[in-house]
Amino acid sequence: CKMTTKVRSSKFRHLVGKPMQLRDCYGDVTCGNISAESYVIKANAEYFAVPWKVSGGVCVVPLSQNGAVPEETPLIMNVNDDCETTTVNEFNFCPHDNNLLAVAGQDGSAALYRFPAGGLTENVSQAGLRISASDKRLLGVDWHPTASGIFFTTAADKTVTFWNSEAGGAELFKLPQVHKGLLTSTSWNLDGSQLATCAKDKMLRIFDPRNSQMIAEIGNHTSPKSSRVQWITGADIIVTTGFTRSNERELAAYDPRNLAERLNTTKLPSSSSTSMLFEDADNQLLFVAGKGDGSINAYEIESDAPCIHPLSDYKSNTPQNGMAILPKSSCNIQACEIVRFLKLSGTRVEPIRIEVPRQESSFFQDDIFPNTWDLQPTMSANEWAKGANNPRNLVSLDPQA
Repeated sequence: CKMTTKVRSSKFRHLVGKPMQLRDCYGDVTCGNISAESYVIKANAEYFAVPWKVSGGVCVVPLSQNGAVPEETPLIMNVNDDCETTTVNEFNFCPHDNNLLAVAGQDGSAALYRFPAGGLTENVSQAGLRISASDKRLLGVDWHPTASGIFFTTAADKTVTFWNSEAGGAELFKLPQVHKGLLTSTSWNLDGSQLATCAKDKMLRIFDPRNSQMIAEIGNHTSPKSSRVQWITGADIIVTTGFTRSNERELAAYDPRNLAERLNTTKLPSSSSTSMLFEDADNQLLFVAGKGDGSINAYEIESDAPCIHPLSDYKSNTPQNGMAILPKSSCNIQACEIVRFLKLSGTRVEPIRIEVPRQESSFFQDDIFPNTWDLQPTMSANEWAKGANNPRNLVSLDPQA
């Protein structure tokens, strides 16, 4: 009797990564400093943004403007209420508004900057809203996925605070002060009712922000080096990446309903670089990009054990020092492109298409393009603060629809 190894069948087994040609790339992208935890480049369907070589500056580039970024390009300048330019430690585009950027400053202030449709024509230094979020420096700022106007800051005193920009930046909630190390990563669940965090104290935690309550915590990767968390919303599984004591990179999977034990540990290819995590929420795929190496490892995530299933990897000779994932609307559906990344490598930004090879791609492939989130809010800040959990609106990607 012969032993046969049953190969798990998956339509995503043979993903192909295709870098765009030089004429579709962006050059002379001269970045400045940013928090070591940042993915450095951020993007939406119309723009990408990077920290600029000018201190306190963020450069926003329209995706339609391929080629070199002009030397004298206009910038968002983070000028605080004392008219001082303050270092930007992190920034993120609003998920519902392509022309709104949240910025976290070294001076403890967070600011929301709006810039004109089509991109900046001159420097923008007047924030639409600025709040003093902490007495200490800010490490991060990000948005709620489905409630309009909700953003949150993480500070060097380990506080995580939620703000309502629809009410002049009023403070809504603070997470309980349980982090014993600086925060390195956060991720929302599907309906935005719970937030997962990783910190330098080697713990993974889940919070209910509106009740300022920690739901669960578990000791995670054993090395204090930066760990990352990504809530795989379709499978409702939390995946983290970090290092063991002997400096091996690994992925771990957890059930958010029962954090008491790890469901799976998967070794990552050996590298000293920290990982950046990205989700294709429609297909329950996880992409792991090493910061400082050239590879992107892909995994399919399921809610049943063993949860993490490796797919084909994308390898390149040029290391990435930052990466962003674009919304589904940016993908070429006809070519069975399911994900598009922007890879920051030195002074170049290179789009990378991830495609599913199909013999016949002239018709719409609904099995790899299920209905996708329309990126619109489903509740106001006030409604969310009072307990609403309105689900995301989904739309078809069928070009004929």
